[in-house]
Amino acid sequence: MKLQLALCALLVVSCGLAQAYSGNGRPGCKTEAELEIGVFRNDWDPTAYWKCEALNKAGVEVRCPSDTGFMESLKNCVAWEEWEWETPVAPLSEPDE
Repeated sequence: MKLQLALCALLVVSCGLAQAYSGNGRPGCKTEAELEIGVFRNDWDPTAYWKCEALNKAGVEVRCPSDTGFMESLKNCVAWEEWEWETPVAPLSEPDE
């Protein structure tokens, strides 16, 4: 019985990890929705974000001002006192490169 519980727990954890997004968040900017949203979190660097400037042209990196970090929920750079970690999510599209 203990072995079955351990295997079930391992399976649940493995499924959760397999579904976690681990990319940098750079959008491919291949949809009108991405252009409308405009800016996206850089999942590997909280002091930067991605900006969609043109359809089918991958997002370009933009740096936040000094002493600030980008918050996806606010779509803006905020002071570190206001910044909170947010769960990364995959962009609507990814670059081909």
